[in-house]
Amino acid sequence: MRKNILQTLAYFDIFGYALTREELFRFLYIDYTDLKLDYTDFILRLSGVPNKDGFCFLPGREENVATRQRAVKWFEQKMKIARRAVKKLRWIPFLRAVFVCNTLSGAGLTEGSDIDVFVVVRKGRLWLARFLATLALSVWGLRRTKRKIKDKVCLSFYVTDDSLNLSKIALNNDIYLMYWLAQLIPLYDPDNLYLSVQRANQWARQSLPNAFVPHELSERLRVSSGKISKFVKNLLEKMWGGAYGDLMEKQAKEAQKVRMKLNYMSVQNEPDTRVVVNDQMLKFHENDRRSEYRDRWQEKCKLLNC
Repeated sequence: MRKNILQTLAYFDIFGYALTREELFRFLYIDYTDLKLDYTDFILRLSGVPNKDGFCFLPGREENVATRQRAVKWFEQKMKIARRAVKKLRWIPFLRAVFVCNTLSGAGLTEGSDIDVFVVVRKGRLWLARFLATLALSVWGLRRTKRKIKDKVCLSFYVTDDSLNLSKIALNNDIYLMYWLAQLIPLYDPDNLYLSVQRANQWARQSLPNAFVPHELSERLRVSSGKISKFVKNLLEKMWGGAYGDLMEKQAKEAQKVRMKLNYMSVQNEPDTRVVVNDQMLKFHENDRRSEYRDRWQEKCKLLNC
């Protein structure tokens, strides 16, 4: 357990992120399955781990505490914007859930960060829902662009509700994706797909057995369906659920694929998972740094002899 404590702190140290004791236990990385997780024993093992103001960190990294404390204000400010954006998205037919992810839900948040979201869409309507989501946030000036990043919503990751298992895009020992999944915050989730995401990604839970629990902030931050928006959404889903909807989906796909081909700087044709474009997943992470974070984490673990 002592080794796993250091491995966990080493990962979050990459982002200058200190953890409370409760967070450290929750996000404890386990590299073998026969470790008995007992909170009392865990607290005893923390003796000798540096701590300040209730936060734990690696030796010599006390500045992580101040970094973490500064991020609290930014989190509250950006989450207000995220909730406002989700209230615009909840009208969109076939959109089933919106989760806050990446830096806003985990480590690495800065004042200039954007707001990353993970969107789940009904099977067979991925392209149509993406088109409508992009249009909605663009109209309200909430969508991230190449020039406007700070406090803007990044619509870069969509999956259909029958493709929630993300192991197909995982790298070897993909610790970033594991924590990414464990730190999702459901903002709009009327059908409780959060539980379905957890069940579909049991492969990540093997290394983070305590992490896949409901986020303590989720109920306070969650956006309700709204009576009027729910009525309009259901009406549109009935109208576009059949052949006419299939035609709209096809047209939306063709239009977006044409635009993608014009992006000559994209890595969409590279044989990796930075950009994924198909009818089950649309993932646009040109600057996917998962391998970098994994390598930096492993190097820190070597230096710590853990």
